Formats: sequence, structure tokens, C-alpha cells
Amino acid sequence: MNDDTDLLRRYAEDGSEPAFAELVHRHVNLVYAAALRRTGGDPHRAEDVAQQVFTALARDARKLAGHPVLSAWLHAATRNAAISLMISEQRRQVRETAALETAPAGAPNPEWDRLRPLLDEAIDELPEADRAAVVLRFLERRPFAEVGVALQVSEDAARMRTDRALEKLRVALARRGITSTAEALGAIVSAQSLVAAPAGLAAVLAAQAVSAGGAGLLASLMTTKIITLAAVAVLLAFTAGTYVGISHRNRPETPPPAAAPANDDLVAALRQDNRRLASEVAALKTDVADLSEAKARLTAVTTSKPPAKLPTLGLAHWEVQRNMMNNLRQISAARHQYRIDHGQSPGSIEPLVGRGHYIKAVRTVGGEDYTGLSMEEGAPLTVTAPDGTTMTYDPSGATTTKIDYPPEVARLEELAPKVQPLVKAAVTAYQAAHEGKNPPNSDALLPYFATPQDGADFAEFIELQKTVGP
Repeated sequence: MNDDTDLLRRYAEDGSEPAFAELVHRHVNLVYAAALRRTGGDPHRAEDVAQQVFTALARDARKLAGHPVLSAWLHAATRNAAISLMISEQRRQVRETAALETAPAGAPNPEWDRLRPLLDEAIDELPEADRAAVVLRFLERRPFAEVGVALQVSEDAARMRTDRALEKLRVALARRGITSTAEALGAIVSAQSLVAAPAGLAAVLAAQAVSAGGAGLLASLMTTKIITLAAVAVLLAFTAGTYVGISHRNRPETPPPAAAPANDDLVAALRQDNRRLASEVAALKTDVADLSEAKARLTAVTTSKPPAKLPTLGLAHWEVQRNMMNNLRQISAARHQYRIDHGQSPGSIEPLVGRGHYIKAVRTVGGEDYTGLSMEEGAPLTVTAPDGTTMTYDPSGATTTKIDYPPEVARLEELAPKVQPLVKAAVTAYQAAHEGKNPPNSDALLPYFATPQDGADFAEFIELQKTVGP
């Protein structure tokens, strides 16, 4: 099967409509699902956005034929089209009191319900390469081998890049009040059923996009049983070169205008609308600049109390305990280093946390507040989450809280430091026997452990990892 680049090049150079139709069929679910999330679950607006995205793809096919990861471009184009559409809709009509929701099949998932409205916004913040990795792996469910091909790296490199991108996505979501581990976040997103576009939408989009892309000026909107739109979208250039399509909903089909003056009136009205929209966009840009300035003034640690409770997506009780304990250990180490550097204990946690200080940021996992911790050298540090989880770290070890590890996790923690040097020695022995090649799997490594007990510990470690997860 031809890859995206070949299909897009065939359409750009040869005008192959079957090639473009195949592209639309490949990516319509990705675009439609992203548009659905960005438009509050309204399938009609999502179809509008999808139409605009694939029209832009057809129009710019020659330029995009060399794009390394088309999925990432489509995701960004969906964002831009959705923003443009929603601004236009807000100007033209009062939004519906309840957005039309298309819920995935199966039991309700409150964690996904909290995450869904913020997911695409957080993905938008990622750099191009990281956004491509997240879109390919978690939104299109691509195996790492295909992710590597798309990113032009090896499968192992694709796995590592995806892990780093997922961690950046976790940080972006944490700033929006959604806290989780990267592993739990990936599991929650991957567990959602793929949102399928309505039957027949891909074929209609392909035909309409090809038509609009060839015309270069007018975008014909679809009039099918699925897409109940029957208006003409006229694209007019702003002075900076941007243009806006104005669509009218719920109008009966009418024949083409019979006289030129009607067209002139429509163009004049649309130009007036565009001037108003340009003023609104300028005002929005000013608001964004003000918000950015306010955000820059925020300190890493605020003295205000945290919300009653932050969601801990996918975290077991012992994982919350472990993350809280890791925070306390970092603060204790930073407190000690501050005393060494300044000859006295800090007055509060603020000199320890923030850009250029000892800890870049303290990420809460259960809504706990670290601002009231004792800064006296050697004093135990105790913090309590709103759900009642209390953790104490005592530098002397006397009163440190013991994490409630499940038996399998406790055994895994016990085996990890023991197994690591054994695995390294076994890999070295395998490579010596196989001309420097790495073992293809864990079973191939078992004969190269120094003793049967070492091999048994390694096998137990692997089985526990499968049980507990990454």
C-alpha cells in the first residue's frame, strides 16, 4: 500500500482522485474525532471542520507532499479550522444550551470525561515531532514500527520519542489540573474506542475537497443525508492573506442566483462581516497577550490553598503515596542544600522551588499542599492530601511512612536492584557468543545467567513486570 507521501504526490502531480480518496479514508476518523472534541461534540460542526481540513489538504497538496508526518499536519489543521468555525458561530448565533455529545460505546468513564475537553489543547502545545508521535501512537493506534517509519527513526527510537512526548503531554495536562503518571495517561487515551466518522463521510469529503481544491476559491459544502448544510461558503482574503468561510445552516436548498446583483450584495455583506471579525480577532489577540503576561508573573509555589481535590487519573493508592514521598524527599534534599549554600535554613519553601532554584516544580498528585512544611534542618516533613492520605519523610528514618505496596509491587521493588547487574552480565555473555548481537527476547537471555537462581530471579522479575505494568 502506498504511504501518505506517495498518495499525496500522485494527487498533486497526476490529479489522481482515487489516491486522494484513499488519503481521506485513512485519516477521516482522526480528523473527525479531533473536530468532534473541539466543537463540543456537535457532529454537524465536526463535519464542517473536516470538510475545511480536507479542502485545505487538496488545495495545498503539492506543498504538503513533502511533509514528514501528514497526521500531525491534519491534527493542527483541524485545530485551526475548528477555532475559525467556532468564532464565526459565536458571532452569528447563541450557542445551544447543551452540546450534542457522541459518547463512546461501553460504560461511562469519569476519568476520560475529565480528560477529553483538555486533551487536544494540551497536544497543541507540544513541539511538531512530539505532537506527531502522540497523534500516531495514541490517536491513530499505530504500532511503534509504523511510528518509526513515519518519523524516519528506528522502532526503539520511536518508542523512546513517544515516551518523552507522552511525559510532555502529562506536564501540559498537569498545568490544567489533570494529574497522572505518563503510563496511566497513555493507557486512558488508548483505552477509548476510536470515534468513527459517519458512514459515507469519507467518500463525500474526498469528492468535495477535490472539487474545492481544484476551484481554489469557492468551497462547496455538502448536501447529503449526513450533512444537512445547503449554503455557499465564500472565501475572502484579509489584508494579511487570511480568509474566512461563512456557512449558513438549516436553509432549504435554493437554485443558483439568477442575477449578478445578488452576488454583489452577498459579497458586500461578507466583506462587512469579515471587517467585524478582524476587529474581534484583534481584541482576542490583546486578551491572549494580557493572559500571557499574567501567567509569566505567577510563582512556582502559591500561598493559596489548593482545590478540594485534584483528579489522580489511573493512580492506585500506593502510587499516590510514592509520588508524595518522592516530593518530600526532593524538598528535604533542597532544604539541606540551601542551608549549606546560605548558612541558614530557608524561611519558607518558596526559595527552594521555581526556575533557577533547587527544584524546578513540585507536582501535586492528590491536591496536597506543601507550602506549610517545616524548613528546620532535619525536621520530619509531613503532608496530607484532601482524601486523607498522609505521608511523612524523616531524614533520620525514624518516622518515615511506609508505602502500602501490594505484594507483587513490593517483590518487584526488592528484585529490581538485584536483577539489574545480573541482566547486564548476561547480555554481555550473550553478545560475546553471538558476534555482538543483542538477545531478541528475555527467554533467549536465560541460558547466559551465571547461576540457575539468577535466571530464576530474572524470570520472576519479568513476570511481575507483566502483572504490575510499566
